[in-house]
Amino acid sequence: MVKNITSGVLITAVVLGSATPLKAQNISGLSGGMEYFLYGVIAFTIIVLSLTIYLLALKNKYQKQAALRSGKVDEHSGLRKWWSALDKKYFTRAASLEKEADVLLDHDYDGIKELDNALPPWWKWGFYITVIVGVIYLFRFHITNSGPSPLQEYDKEIAAAARQLENFKKNNKEAFDEKTVTLADEKGIAEGKKIFAGTCFPCHGNSGEGNAVGPNLTDNYWLHGGSIGEVFKTINNGVPDKGMQAWGKTFSPTDVRNITSYVLSLQGTNPPNAKAPQGNLYAPSKTSDSLVVKKDPTQTKATR
Repeated sequence: MVKNITSGVLITAVVLGSATPLKAQNISGLSGGMEYFLYGVIAFTIIVLSLTIYLLALKNKYQKQAALRSGKVDEHSGLRKWWSALDKKYFTRAASLEKEADVLLDHDYDGIKELDNALPPWWKWGFYITVIVGVIYLFRFHITNSGPSPLQEYDKEIAAAARQLENFKKNNKEAFDEKTVTLADEKGIAEGKKIFAGTCFPCHGNSGEGNAVGPNLTDNYWLHGGSIGEVFKTINNGVPDKGMQAWGKTFSPTDVRNITSYVLSLQGTNPPNAKAPQGNLYAPSKTSDSLVVKKDPTQTKATR
């Protein structure tokens, strides 16, 4: 009994060692069923470890008493003896030098011979436990369906993330999107100009006149829509097939709004060397915010 429990505890100790960091780091992200299952594995492991330690101590005590009564005192005792016995029985279980002839195979490769030693007990116990866990998993998740499938856990986590995002948008003043964005004030436009000058000018020119890569931002023609929501969406999400990155991953929503407002303020500035119009003509409605964008006072108005 002690022998079997000891073999099992060597494997469960490894399970406990790997499960503890998982519990400490990711237990909050597990679903309810998996969380309780992990708790059960850890509790069972602790009980088995405690029982095994007690039985090993009891066995060692009786062996010492028997040795004293018989007058036989082993040459090695204590930790060294315990480890030697443990290694031979539960880790390697290899044949001794005196018995190697009994397990020697007939194979001979350039003088190299092979011993038919048994598989290490720790490996076999690991295989047995894997089979047991596999049966439990199959029964729980595919037969009784008492636990969530990976797809169900994924859907649950996606729904939770969507709720968190919705709460963030409600409680965060910087949570703009193409449907809720409004124009920035003069200070915001000035901030947007700074970002534009440091980030956008390689493709759109210093004054938004456009170049070989980017379109002209000062006329009324737009490739992806000219309303404030459409311009915000283009800047925020990018246009990967045209080489424009999603600046929403680099800048905050407020920064993207400021850039959008600055770009709209360039309408009608007519910089020199402006690129020819591209896209479709955009005619803002009377209620469009883009009609009341204050022009950047630093822009030079030159007739094209």
